[in-house]
Amino acid sequence: MYLRRKMAVALLVTASHLFAHTLWVNSFESFNHQPGHTTLSLGWGHTLPIDDGINSPNGQVVIETFSIRSPNGQLSELRIPSSEPKEAMQKSANFDLYDADIGLQKVALKKESEQGVYQIEAKSKPTYYTEYIDTTGKKRLKLTPKNTIKDIQTVLMSIQYEAFAKTYLTLGKWESPRATGKGLEIIPKTDLSAVKVGDLVEFEVLFYGKPLNVGISSMDYISASSSTFGQSEGFAMMSYIQEGKARIRVQSTGQWIVSCLHKDPVTQEGTLKELYGKVDYSVNAASVTFNVKH
Repeated sequence: MYLRRKMAVALLVTASHLFAHTLWVNSFESFNHQPGHTTLSLGWGHTLPIDDGINSPNGQVVIETFSIRSPNGQLSELRIPSSEPKEAMQKSANFDLYDADIGLQKVALKKESEQGVYQIEAKSKPTYYTEYIDTTGKKRLKLTPKNTIKDIQTVLMSIQYEAFAKTYLTLGKWESPRATGKGLEIIPKTDLSAVKVGDLVEFEVLFYGKPLNVGISSMDYISASSSTFGQSEGFAMMSYIQEGKARIRVQSTGQWIVSCLHKDPVTQEGTLKELYGKVDYSVNAASVTFNVKH
């Protein structure tokens, strides 16, 4: 009995941490020595550039894909960090020491590197959460679709969660990235390689290729913050999404993150019809990071 209660509490904590956390891609360019390089890693949590480990015991995220796409469309896979929670390597009265994996790796450019925009992206594995009352009257939470559970009396919550994260490396001329039509996308319409303090930066926000829009049934918006603006005080700028468009005005130099969280009902004839019967809602999170130098 105690073990079952402990597992249920752990699942509830995992779910709450997951929706409170954001997934993002860090890319720190260096051209001090030509032809230059960028150092990549994945961020997970709340605080840029590094907060929690991907394999955090307090709420890990399973990365399904991590890749870099060259301007000509060639896709190269990056090392995916482990999401397996680890036992503490060292414990003391003051702290526990864990091995934290953030997928840190270096992309070394070449003199003959293709000019254009390189897209670096990560996607989490779809995760299912079903909270329900079982046939004995007890509240439970399982990481599985509702149609796989045999002892459901009443479904309280049934969702699929996915996170998408992108950043860009520009060599030469900027070109606005194309939509993929998959999941939740935040597509920059402003040259992110040349953003200055005070600039208005515009984004297109799509869900499976269709523009999101603020309305009676949906209040979708993007939020924006930086390690040098808002983050330490615990606030962010917000811009409602109108006909798939939203804008923010950059307030400071440093690393910025723009994110969006979208909840969509699953219906038998809708965009997410393949999820019908498995979950009631799809929850998607997306982020774009960029660095402001001037």
